[in-house]
Amino acid sequence: MIDERPLRILVGADVPPNPDSGAAGTVFQMNQALRGLGHEVHEIWAADLGRRIKHGNLHYILELPFAYRREIRKMMRRNEYDVVELNQPHAWLAAADFRRSGCPGVFVNRSHGHEVRFSELESSWRPIQKRSPGITQRLCSDLVRRRIAFHWNRVIKHSDGIIVSCDQDAGFLETRYGLRRDRIAVINQGVPDEYLERPVKPMTPERMRNIIYAGNFVACKGPFILAECIVELLTANPELRFSWVCDARDHAKALELIDSKVRHQIRMIDWMPQSQLIRLYDEHGLLLFPSFFEGFGKVPLEAMSRGLCVIANDLGGMSDYIKHGTNGFLTQPGDRSAIIEYATKLLGSSELASRVGREATKTAFRYSWARSAEHAVRFYRDCAVQKLARIRGKG
Repeated sequence: MIDERPLRILVGADVPPNPDSGAAGTVFQMNQALRGLGHEVHEIWAADLGRRIKHGNLHYILELPFAYRREIRKMMRRNEYDVVELNQPHAWLAAADFRRSGCPGVFVNRSHGHEVRFSELESSWRPIQKRSPGITQRLCSDLVRRRIAFHWNRVIKHSDGIIVSCDQDAGFLETRYGLRRDRIAVINQGVPDEYLERPVKPMTPERMRNIIYAGNFVACKGPFILAECIVELLTANPELRFSWVCDARDHAKALELIDSKVRHQIRMIDWMPQSQLIRLYDEHGLLLFPSFFEGFGKVPLEAMSRGLCVIANDLGGMSDYIKHGTNGFLTQPGDRSAIIEYATKLLGSSELASRVGREATKTAFRYSWARSAEHAVRFYRDCAVQKLARIRGKG
């Protein structure tokens, strides 16, 4: 069992090793932070798992469980691990196999946003989208949801611990599955060291004239809400400029949501490395983030580390790290009027914007990847103690 020595950890995720991308960035940065603490980390990435099924959800439910199990078996023939941590509930088959093997280490599953909770929340925001899926899509989605729910039941049964990124997901695990809190760790994601090391520029009227959004162009991120708010703000304030950062392939679709009268005030920007994104954040004063679901929400926290004022929905990690009216503003999902109200307040008061920006920076600086890694190691060791107690109890 695990003692206080450095750990040998195997981490698997069905993503590429990309520090600049969502869940992939989380896994990459955490692995680097664990190594920085002196632990040995081996990795399984998407290229190792392979993929024959192109459809995302079908790949997850039909192919990925077997790929995870295959790769874990392969790695464990070469090494003995203190911790095996796999991402997503589709690792349930590997978790069951690990438990049956009698390996002395612990198996931990990591979620980047609980899929079952997402499905239940989806019904509340789909009507706001003004578009409804067809009957075939609804039937297929229902089948996928049922299978993913099965994966979650299984991975919870066979894992020694579950890591989530926000209190809402932890509460969902407790109430929905009856999972004891000592088997759950809420480990917040971190801010890249580069964001914390570079001096933060002061808030200025020029910065506050620049509004930004960075995120995927998908329905759950609320692009239709974002567009309506931006059109109203730009129409009322011709001096404002808005930067929309998303995949270049989605730029045309995003612009379709924007009234032609204000498009000249909008700059569409492709994805970029973190080092370039810092400079972009430093040019802006306000981030709007009307997402309907987040497992954590790294973008608002990264923006806060650069002194931006953030208006985001009261969910995911934003509910944990944003204190309404102090270091940012929280709104209910879909509440356009609240977004406009708080943005107008910030735009109209340089004193308020400066104060909120300073408090945002103070908050974000508490969220380093090293801190997250330390929390993870404590949880691994706690899981080992619990596993040993269960083994002795059965004996």
